[in-house]
Amino acid sequence: MNPSVFLLATLAVSVAAITNFDFSGEVKCESLGRWCFTVRAVEVDPISNDGLAKVEKCSDGDNVVKYSMIAASEDNDGLLNNEFEIALELTHNCSTNAEKTITTDYVNVPMSRDAYSMSMNFDLNTNTALPVH
Repeated sequence: MNPSVFLLATLAVSVAAITNFDFSGEVKCESLGRWCFTVRAVEVDPISNDGLAKVEKCSDGDNVVKYSMIAASEDNDGLLNNEFEIALELTHNCSTNAEKTITTDYVNVPMSRDAYSMSMNFDLNTNTALPVH
């Protein structure tokens, strides 16, 4: 195959496919005081992760807080890559004054998918993330 035809075909597929993302779950913190967290949905890249969506919340007494985010549509992940690598990063101050971060393993999502939903619960006291089934 002619290299320029291959390049044009690859670009056409990248432009034609648009994927919508949504994220949701619960964040648990057994703290007596105010605690806050930020959840970021990212598309993992070798040089720098691309932010897809972000939500910031604080609680003054509730031990469990729900979150949800809808990301802007994504139409490509770089040249010659036909999958999105999606992960969640959560930063919090639940158990200490210093911020801690939890990053989930990434999930490969084919660019040909119209939509993808990820539900993840976080326990900030143990710094763990559990997929919701």
